[in-house]
Amino acid sequence: MILSRLKWPCVAIALWFGVGLLMAGCAARPPRTVETLVTVEVTVPVVETQVVAVTREVEKTVVVTATPEPTPFYVSVINAPADTLVYPLAGDPITLDPQEAGDELSGLVVQQLYEGLFNMRGDGTTVPAAATGSQVSDDGKTYTITLRAGMTWSDGVAVTAQQYVDGVCRLLEPAIGNNYYYLLTDIAQVVGAADFASGEVADCQTVGVKAVDDLTLVITLRQPASFLPKLLAFRVFLPARLDVINAGAGIDALSPLATPSATATQSAIRNPQSAIPSNGPYLLAEQAPADHITLTRNPTYWNAAQVAIDRVEFRVVPSPVEQLAQYEAGDLAVADFPAEETARIQADSGLSRELQVLVRPGASYLAFNTQITPTMDVNFRRAVASAIDRRALIEDVLQQPWRQAAQAIVPPGIPGYQGEDPAVGYPYDPAAAQAYLAQAGYAAQNPPPPVELWFNREGNNELLFEAVGGMLEQIGIPVRLVSSSWDVYLAALDGCNKPNRQDATQTPAECSYGIYRMGWVMDYADPAGILDVVFNPKSAFQYTGWQSEEYQRLLSEALAEQDETRRAELYRSAELLLLNDAAVAVPLQYYDRTLLVKAGVTFDYPPFGAPNLQYWTLPESLSE
Repeated sequence: MILSRLKWPCVAIALWFGVGLLMAGCAARPPRTVETLVTVEVTVPVVETQVVAVTREVEKTVVVTATPEPTPFYVSVINAPADTLVYPLAGDPITLDPQEAGDELSGLVVQQLYEGLFNMRGDGTTVPAAATGSQVSDDGKTYTITLRAGMTWSDGVAVTAQQYVDGVCRLLEPAIGNNYYYLLTDIAQVVGAADFASGEVADCQTVGVKAVDDLTLVITLRQPASFLPKLLAFRVFLPARLDVINAGAGIDALSPLATPSATATQSAIRNPQSAIPSNGPYLLAEQAPADHITLTRNPTYWNAAQVAIDRVEFRVVPSPVEQLAQYEAGDLAVADFPAEETARIQADSGLSRELQVLVRPGASYLAFNTQITPTMDVNFRRAVASAIDRRALIEDVLQQPWRQAAQAIVPPGIPGYQGEDPAVGYPYDPAAAQAYLAQAGYAAQNPPPPVELWFNREGNNELLFEAVGGMLEQIGIPVRLVSSSWDVYLAALDGCNKPNRQDATQTPAECSYGIYRMGWVMDYADPAGILDVVFNPKSAFQYTGWQSEEYQRLLSEALAEQDETRRAELYRSAELLLLNDAAVAVPLQYYDRTLLVKAGVTFDYPPFGAPNLQYWTLPESLSE
C-alpha cells in the first residue's frame, strides 16, 4: 500500500510519529473500531519554582491529547491540462491492429482509432457510426448496411464498404489468429466464413460479406440470426487498409506493441501517424511500451466537431495500488483500486462520491483441464466447485459486498439468466466437497496430486486466488498457484487451444494446468454470447478440452430457434449440462464495472464493449 501521497488532516500536531498510529487516529476505516482521540508523548519546556525564589527551565514529559479534524483528506483535482484525459491501462495492449485485437486492453485503444459500423452508448442503445442504418430481408438471412457519405481516413483516403469487407476477411484469416472469428463462423453463421477461417478455402470472396458499391455492405447468413444487429456494434466489423498493410508498414509494424524490437517498429513509434492511418475519432500520436500511449483528436473524423477531448493519454499502471495513489494525487481521471481500500473509499465523503458501480454483464469463473489427472474426473471437479465460498471471496477478500456471487454462468440482465435457481451449479458445501473427493478415489491417506491453478496477476487476482487455493487445501486438495502477466498468460492458454485452426500448437492434454482462471464480459445481450462463444467445445475461448455432442446440439438448435420461450429452454438445458452434469466450469462472481471517476468528468460506459471516449467530456474547473 502506498501511503506517501495521502494528505493527512491532523496538521495540528507537527510532530513525527508512526504511520500506523496516524492511520488509526485520522483515517476512519469502517467497520473496524476507530479511536476518536490520539495520545502523543511530547517533550515541552515548563517552569518550576524553587525555594530560593529563583526560576529555571527544565524538561519534563507530559501527555497531550489531540482530536483529529473530521474533514476527509481527499480533495478531487485533475493535474492534466484541460484538454487531456489521462486513463489507466493495467498493461500494454497486445496489439493495435484492429483485426488482431482480441483482448480487452487492445480493444479499448483500438475502439478510439477505428470507426465501426455502429456504436453502443452508456444506456445500451446502438447508434449509427460509420453506417447510417441497416435493413434485413424477409427471411432474416440478408442484412444490407449503408455507410455515410464523405468519410475519409486521416491520410485523406476515402472510407469505403470494401474496407469493411477486407476487415472481416483479415479477422477470419487463420494467420491472424483472432479468436473472435467464432462470432462470425459459428454464432452469426456468415456464409462461407467457417471454411475460410479453417483454411479449407483460400479465397475470401466465398465469404458472405460483400461490398455492392462504395457505400453499401451486404452480409449473408446461413440461417436467420435475430441478434445480429447487436453484433454490428462490436469490433468484428472494423475496417482494414490493405494498401497500407500490403506495403509492409503501418499496422503490421505496430503489432504487437508490447515488444517493439524491430527497426520498423521503433520508427513507427517515433512518427506513428505517418504509418497507421485512422478513420476513428482519434489518431495514434505516441506509444512507449510499459509507459503510455497518446492519442490526439482526428481532425478528418466525420464527427470531429462533437469530440470534446483533444488528447487522451493511456498510462500503463498495472497495480491497483498505484492507480489509486495516482488518482488521489490528481494524475489519473479514472482508476481501479485494491480490494483492501474499499472500506476507506466508501467511508471518505470525497472518494465515495466518485465511486461508480456500473452495469457490465459478465462472469468470473474457474474452468478445468478435462484431459489430465486429477481434473479429468468429474467428481473431482464437483469437489472443487463445492469447496469455494463465493461470499467469503467477495466480502472478506475483495471487500466489495455489493457484488453478486455466481453459481450460474449467464449473468443478470441477459435473457435466460437463472442465477436465482439453486439447482444450477454447486453451492458452497465443504461436506459435499469431501464426499465428491472420496467418490473420485481420494482421502486423507490417499490425497490427490498437486493441482496447478493458473491465473493472471493483474488487479486483485493474487489476493483472490491465494484465498481460493486455501479453500481447496482445506478439503485436502494441494494447490500450486502459477501466475503471470496478462499477455504472457493469454498467450500460454491460447497455445493450448486453437480448435479448427491450422496454427494449433498444443492441446490441453499437453499443458500442465488443472484449473485456470478466466472472466468473460459479454459482447452482446444474448445467452449464446457466453454459453456458445466461450464454452462450445469448438470455441477458441475455452481451454478445457471438453467434448460434448449433446451440448453442441443444444446450442445449434438454440441459435436457429425463433421462438424465444423454446430458445430459453434450450439454453437452460445447456447451462445445466455445462455446470452440473459435466462440471466443466465454476462461476465465482458476476461482474460489474467498479471504478473511480473524477467529479465533473462526463463518462459513457456501454454495458457491452469498450467505452467510446469521443462521448466523454472533462471539467476545466478541476484542472491545474
